[in-house]
This record gives sequence, structure tokens and C-alpha cells, in this order.
Amino acid sequence: MQIGEKVRALRLRNRITLNELSEKSRVSKSLLSQIERNTSIPTVTKLQQIAEAFHVPMSSLLPETDTPDETSFGDQKTMNSNRITVIRRERRKKLVMPWGGLYEMLCPDLRHKIEFIYIHYPVGTRAEEFYSHEGEECGVVLGGKFRGIIGDETVVLEVGDSIYYDSSIPHRWENAGEIEVRAIWAITPPSF
Repeated sequence: MQIGEKVRALRLRNRITLNELSEKSRVSKSLLSQIERNTSIPTVTKLQQIAEAFHVPMSSLLPETDTPDETSFGDQKTMNSNRITVIRRERRKKLVMPWGGLYEMLCPDLRHKIEFIYIHYPVGTRAEEFYSHEGEECGVVLGGKFRGIIGDETVVLEVGDSIYYDSSIPHRWENAGEIEVRAIWAITPPSF
């Protein structure tokens, strides 16, 4: 199911009009209509605003992938009364962003207190716009050169460098090098 189909299905299930969704999400009625008809792909910020209006995680609005749904992917077993979940590499849920970034979910789902993602930014990839959300982020670069603009600050991270920041500060990341950026990021609370 595409983004537009998911937005429309949620809107109809919640019995709200495009006007009402526009007010709740702060996204124009005309853009919402285009999104629902799959003639426009929303930016990450607009998608987050729509998700917040429905009180759902942003990932629930993203297109389906070939991986199983959140409740069944990974190998699950119980050990000593603690739940342990192993997610095999080939079974990770993947989020392909319209601007080229790829996020692989390292957690079984988004119902927990923290989210881990494996980030891939091909050469020349840059997030379209600044993004902010409540919470905190911490990451480490495994490969490449990652440039971040966080508020008024610009930082450049190379292999082995890590960063922590308050994610309510508007931020945007881009590949600033000659090879793909690979990084592991922790986000709390989960925002995708």
C-alpha cells in the first residue's frame, strides 16, 4: 500500500474530512489531496505532521516493503523470563526516503522506548529539509563523512565519531564525502 492509500484509509477510518485533517496536521488541503491520490510525495516533515494528527508513528504511513510486518519479523524466543528478539539482516524493515536515504530498523517495532536505525546515505544524498521532534538522538558513523546542521551549528562526523543532541532542535544531515555514509543512530522516543 502506498503512502496516499494509507493516509486516505486512516482519514476515512477516523471519519474526518480533508479540511479537518488539514487543520490537525497543518498541511494544506490541496497537498493532502495530492498525497492521497499519490500524485505528490510528502516531505519527512509533512509526513510527520500527518502522522501526529492521527497519533500514529510515521513509519505506519510509509510504503510496504517485502519484509513481514512488525509483529512477526525476526526470530523471537523467551529466555529466563525476558523477551529476546533477534532480527536477521535480511528481515529488517527498510524505509527508503524520497531524497535517497535508506533507514534499516534494528528494533523489532516502534512500541518500545528507544529506536535504533542503520543509516545509509549514498554519495550526494542530502535530507530535503530540517526536521525536529521531541526527544534525543545519539549516533556513531561507521563509514563515510556525515555533515549535520543542527540549529545554527554545523558538524562533520567521520568514521568513529559520535554525536548526541536534543532532537527538538531542527536538524538535517547530508553525505559530505566520496563514499556512502553508514551510521547507527539511537532515537528516543521512537519517531519513525
